[in-house]
Amino acid sequence: MGGGDLNLKKSWHPQTLRNVEKVWKAEQKHEAERKKIEELQRELREERAREEMQRYAEDVGAVKKKEEKLDWMYQGPGGMVNRDEYLLGRPIDKYVFEKMEEKEAGCSSETGLLPGSIFAPSGANSLLDMASKIREDPLFIIRKLSSEELERKRQEMMENAKWREEERLNILKRHAKDDEREQRLEKLDSRDGKFIHRMKLESASTSSLEDRVKRNIYSLQRTSVALEKNFMKR
Repeated sequence: MGGGDLNLKKSWHPQTLRNVEKVWKAEQKHEAERKKIEELQRELREERAREEMQRYAEDVGAVKKKEEKLDWMYQGPGGMVNRDEYLLGRPIDKYVFEKMEEKEAGCSSETGLLPGSIFAPSGANSLLDMASKIREDPLFIIRKLSSEELERKRQEMMENAKWREEERLNILKRHAKDDEREQRLEKLDSRDGKFIHRMKLESASTSSLEDRVKRNIYSLQRTSVALEKNFMKR
């Protein structure tokens, strides 16, 4: 009776349908994760390329600089006043009006018309102040956090994909070792069986009838006639 390969009935064998299905599902999942990572990388590259092109176009003056929606938060009082609206009768605070006149006159209450006032370090302070305000800008913070979160997720996906690939290779190696060990055991069993069969044949060909009967003494039926003749009596 041939039952086929008995190893296929063992749960650890790599060629069983269940294990083949597990390996196939793991490979499909790994491939999907790899494609997702490539898609995220492609989107990041495209976004960076668009930002660089926009920045270059703004630098050369090809397009107007894009104004952020929250720029009005950092404008001074004079930046929010329109003279046309004032002429049409819109009420304007006196302080704002004075600041507008000082700006048009080219002097301020702090520097006046002192020589060298145009070289005052107010520009550096204003740049530092603007940089500080940009860092505190809610929109800037949101974009920064979103970029960091996207990068963190990308790193996690890459690490997860790497771990799954290593785990898959370890499983395949373990199945290969088990298969090799099973093959060695089968060879040993086959060799021992052939050796015992050969010894039986040699013993049957070289021994006499009496020797074979003595070896099978327990399988013979001891009759009363045989006992009277002392046949093979112990």
